[in-house]
Amino acid sequence: MSAIDFDPTNPALVAGERLGVWRLQRPEAHVPSGAWWRVSHGLGAQTALVLVYERSSDAGAVLLRMAQGEGQPWTHPDVAWPMDSGLTADGRPYVVMPAMEGEPLLQALQSTSLRRRLDWALQLCELLLLARAKGLALLELDPSLLWVGPQQQLRLHALALVRSDAQSLRLGALEGQVSHAAQPFSCPVSLQGVPGGAQAQVYAVGMLMCLLVNGRLPHEEAASVGNTVEALTQWISLSSAARAALDALLHRAVSQDPAKRPADLDELGQAIETWLEQTGAAAATGAGGLAPAGVAEAAAPLPQSGPVEPAKPPAALAS
Repeated sequence: MSAIDFDPTNPALVAGERLGVWRLQRPEAHVPSGAWWRVSHGLGAQTALVLVYERSSDAGAVLLRMAQGEGQPWTHPDVAWPMDSGLTADGRPYVVMPAMEGEPLLQALQSTSLRRRLDWALQLCELLLLARAKGLALLELDPSLLWVGPQQQLRLHALALVRSDAQSLRLGALEGQVSHAAQPFSCPVSLQGVPGGAQAQVYAVGMLMCLLVNGRLPHEEAASVGNTVEALTQWISLSSAARAALDALLHRAVSQDPAKRPADLDELGQAIETWLEQTGAAAATGAGGLAPAGVAEAAAPLPQSGPVEPAKPPAALAS
């Protein structure tokens, strides 16, 4: 996912266009999977959100996830469950979600601190752990489905949150049935063990952390989302020990060796929280900055996309 790349052969959506019983009102945001729109029900005053996928090749994954749905198996204020789905006239899938306050996570990165970005990763761990307690597992992580609410809380459109029993996981892991935007976050089968299991979810959240820390995934040369200036300024202001600890945490989370990854999201979340606490940032709030480096470790110029010493992006993110 080097960039948000839309297919120019697909006709543009326009306000007033109908998708089943829904009518497009206004566009909300472009995301890796496609475009979010506000919609209204054609037979009443009900409003909702719809994600219209840009690639018709995502139809199989989207419709498979919808087939696995069970209404609202778990009620949580920051979890929204699909209401409807279908295909556009040219075969692109769309998913209708309840109207949710906030904005897409990748849009919220425009001026967000490093501490805030890691706090969102921590919140995702906590949300998925609560889901696990309800017998649910996240089969694929598409960042398009993550939003940030009015209190800066992470919110999840739960298209890929399914029952964690063996039959559901096998169905959800059918070969090739992973949406395009989720593929960079999917741990290879040979490295993950059970699809949707603890190790696979750690890898997915670890990849999201890499994206949040400096706006790109590992092995990408340039930032693809968000404004990274504030986050990187805080990165280079950290002590060398804090930078090394975060670098090591990112390496562990996306390690090709399952034995080196945190055992589950609980362990990963605790590691993130420990790092935030040790750098002087309270994990429970959105206020405050990260502890600055000592006088002897003055800020250097912003790191470039390639390796730069001594203040560089985490090695886990280097090309």
